[in-house]
Amino acid sequence: MVEVLNSAPEALTHREKLLLVVLAEDANEDTRITWNSVERPEVLRGAKLSRSQLYAVLKTLAAKGALEKLTAGQKNGTAKYKIPMFAEPQCPENPDTDTPSQCPDSPDTDTPQRPGIADTEQSGQCPENPDTEPAQCPGIRDVSVPESGTPTPLYPSSTTPSASKQEEPADDRLSYGIPEAALPLVEGITAAGVNVRWPFKGDQWFPVLALITKSGVPALIDYAVRAAARTNIDSAKYFMRGWSELPPLPRPGTERPPLRAVSGGWQPYREPTPEERAADLGHF
Repeated sequence: MVEVLNSAPEALTHREKLLLVVLAEDANEDTRITWNSVERPEVLRGAKLSRSQLYAVLKTLAAKGALEKLTAGQKNGTAKYKIPMFAEPQCPENPDTDTPSQCPDSPDTDTPQRPGIADTEQSGQCPENPDTEPAQCPGIRDVSVPESGTPTPLYPSSTTPSASKQEEPADDRLSYGIPEAALPLVEGITAAGVNVRWPFKGDQWFPVLALITKSGVPALIDYAVRAAARTNIDSAKYFMRGWSELPPLPRPGTERPPLRAVSGGWQPYREPTPEERAADLGHF
């Protein structure tokens, strides 16, 4: 999953990359081949796709070289897909060899903008041609601009910074870049007394969101609390491997297995009487 996030082709859309992350979570780390069917509900939920959309995205991934289809689905077997090896992202040691069009050695050749040739377009804002609109004359201040210098829009809308800031919920301002779907996990682990760093940025949250969809927030919190009780953990990345091995949520409609009934039914504990204690001592 980390390799997909760091080295997948730049041409992938967000939907294609999310599906590729979900498939990478299911793939064998050595062979890079998926274990299970791509039509599983866990895949559709994790990638947020319908069945018809799934195959359309699989087709585009294959066309972009980000996925290989090895075998087609059959009656007694599922289709197998392989995630290819991706090229390493460009490093600072290997700079782009393309010559920038605006570097000092390649000045812009647009003649009207060259220092030696003055722009022949008559500007309405030149000192020789001052703007004659009264609202813009130095002697008359534009009443639409307050003393602070910030223009007041004629028709304020919810898109203006002040309006959006007032309407923005407090919870969104305090999320600190954490996706809304991941907030219950982050807050639940912190509330359980496990204080770790969450160094995920941007699309690095995709594997966490996929694991939340796969196993559920309670299971992830329970694992994190048990792991933190065994050792000192600094970063939430420590939990990723263990989270990936947790079982998926039961399918909708799965019934709980019946439990064996205890003879006589369950009875709450009560303190034995002196007679009962004496009878118990008589057995020894």
